[in-house]
Amino acid sequence: MNPTERWHPLHKGLHWLTLALIITAWAAIELHEQFAKGNPWRQWWELLHFTVGFTLLLTIVLRLYGRARYPRPALIASPWQALASKVVHVLLYLVLLAMPLAGMGMRQLAGKETELFWLFSVPQFTEVNMDLAKQVAWIHKDFLWTSLLVLVAIHVAGALWHHLIDKDATLRRMLPGRR
Repeated sequence: MNPTERWHPLHKGLHWLTLALIITAWAAIELHEQFAKGNPWRQWWELLHFTVGFTLLLTIVLRLYGRARYPRPALIASPWQALASKVVHVLLYLVLLAMPLAGMGMRQLAGKETELFWLFSVPQFTEVNMDLAKQVAWIHKDFLWTSLLVLVAIHVAGALWHHLIDKDATLRRMLPGRR
């Protein structure tokens, strides 16, 4: 295969890293809920959620750089599938950028400290506005999370469609370790 028939290793690696980070951020915030307020484990899981969310933001920025820098293989798709793929991918990138930004904005507006990597705290950049913080919290926790789940389900369904119905190489080209 020539380079434009397969994904660059950066694309593949960051694709699967993104999935791992999403699962880790979700698991961390769910586990944080298992502990009472004031319990150090609750704070530890919350801190992990923030750190993973920030790492996810950096990963998405790096993915966008990779998309601009390295050629992508041609889509194996009918015109309607190509359009659907492009729309879903654009929306996924928007949601994956917006989610950590909304999470950080929510905490800023609530006047809450956000520590990252157990090393430093994000300085306060905004005035406290609890009403706006609650609205941004709804965007982060309800709207963006639900949107992300729907988009991931469509993305996975598309990959499975290609693999099981169209029987093409779309899914195999993105699997780890494949050349």
